[in-house]
Amino acid sequence: MIARPPPDTACWRARCQHIWPDILFGLMAALALLPACTALQGVVRSVALWAVIALLVNSRRVLLALLLPVVVLMPAALYYIGIGGAPPGYPLWLILFYCSFPVMVGYVWPVLPYLVAWTLLWVGLTGVYLSRPRGAVVGWRGRTRLACVAVLLGWIIVPTVQLWRHLPPTRGGTENPLVPIHSRFDRAWPWSMATGYVAARRETRRVTDMARRISHEPIHFDPLPPTTAQVIVLVIGESARRDHHHIYGYGPPTTPEMEQVPGLVHFDDMVTPFDYTVGAVPVILSGYDRLRPGAAPGHDLVSVFNAAGFDTWWISNHPRLGPYDSVIGAYSEQARHIAYTTVHDGVMSSPVLDQRMLPVVDRAIADAHGPVFIVLHLFGSHENAADRYPRGFASLGTPYDNSIAYTDHMLAHVRAALAAHGGESALFYVSDHGVRVTECTGGIPAHGDVRAAYEIPFYLWTSDAWQAAHPQAAQAARDNVHVPLTLAALPPSVLDAAGLHYSAADAALSVLSAHPVHVPRIVHGDSGTNQNVDYDHSHDDGRCHIVRD
Repeated sequence: MIARPPPDTACWRARCQHIWPDILFGLMAALALLPACTALQGVVRSVALWAVIALLVNSRRVLLALLLPVVVLMPAALYYIGIGGAPPGYPLWLILFYCSFPVMVGYVWPVLPYLVAWTLLWVGLTGVYLSRPRGAVVGWRGRTRLACVAVLLGWIIVPTVQLWRHLPPTRGGTENPLVPIHSRFDRAWPWSMATGYVAARRETRRVTDMARRISHEPIHFDPLPPTTAQVIVLVIGESARRDHHHIYGYGPPTTPEMEQVPGLVHFDDMVTPFDYTVGAVPVILSGYDRLRPGAAPGHDLVSVFNAAGFDTWWISNHPRLGPYDSVIGAYSEQARHIAYTTVHDGVMSSPVLDQRMLPVVDRAIADAHGPVFIVLHLFGSHENAADRYPRGFASLGTPYDNSIAYTDHMLAHVRAALAAHGGESALFYVSDHGVRVTECTGGIPAHGDVRAAYEIPFYLWTSDAWQAAHPQAAQAARDNVHVPLTLAALPPSVLDAAGLHYSAADAALSVLSAHPVHVPRIVHGDSGTNQNVDYDHSHDDGRCHIVRD
């Protein structure tokens, strides 16, 4: 038997030394891409952008140095994905911008030792790799590399520019246009952090500008505000259209509790000008319709009640910040007491059931010893409607109807709390808009500018003490139940109920006035062709959009 010669130890060692850096390089590249694996488009776009950088620098050492911070942050990115389902980006930046440094430290403190150990490990390995030359990433000539870079950048940039050019015209002034741009890269870690930063910076400027535009000019009441202890509650519903309420003639019993309330006034011809929250809620709070020619933000309800000496509350189950919430958050910041019941204080987080707000509401009402104004912003019937109610309300057949019944229960609870408190009180309830339920949706409720989405419920309940103090207003409300109304009637009606009057308020629109004025009910569709439509002279076209007759 012939013995084999011993292996060439020096050759084997040289081969290992050559392979090991390549293994380290590949491992770091895989770790850098791992958070992007929540979606195929995230992986593809992340790889494309890394390829652009690799071809431009064409140095393994430089590329590995660029990969290092991404690898170091990888465990934090995976942790964030476990909470939010997507890589860090726009929502995370909003949290960072609006959180103090101690709060941010509190988030990372429990895992800080592990992050430090992970960082030291990869800094050490990278240092070893960078200590010696490692060569080029590819052996292509300069023109070939630049041509590949041009193709990749064109594949990335051209669709993004096209998206920018085709953003919906009706949303341009109210929503952040950089959010849909960011959404193209929201799965492409780590580039989601770059696009998210740009979108979040735009968002913070937008909120600051909106808060600045809210009028803070002095308010001169005539007569002076009453000093009577009273509680005025405005409940803003979400995505609830009128024709799915039993109290308005709908078949299934979706409003079993509120329709049993003595003295409840339900107005049956209220129309919202918008089919989405960010447009409608400013009208509810201040009468500001941003698409009405010549319209300008004026005094909002919270600021007026502040000026009148009321204790003001904003209690919400909506996120505090985000592409559809930040503008409304600018109004909420005017309140003296602010409570967001969603996770992480409402900063771009998933809403919980609306009942989470009830203990806060109960406390605000029970502790009321003087004049108090409370805004309660429900998540109501927002899509996905099946997530908006507990199991005990899953009995009407459709998730959307179940969510309406759950909102009915919420309203009944607030009304009972006001009745138990005693004294003068009033409860207003209005939904911001409706949704498409079966119209062109395949049976899944979704936002859309079908005619029924502009038809919303509007309730008013007042206590016996309030009715005794305001008999003419109480009678006027009952007389006006069939009057055609728009959301612009909300601010003067709420102020009227509280006895607050000043020159800039259009009291003639109040449902508590003997003869409220009729104004054209202009609603805004989602395209350029139906942006301004007279609701009273409109119909739905074959594609489920409201259009002029």
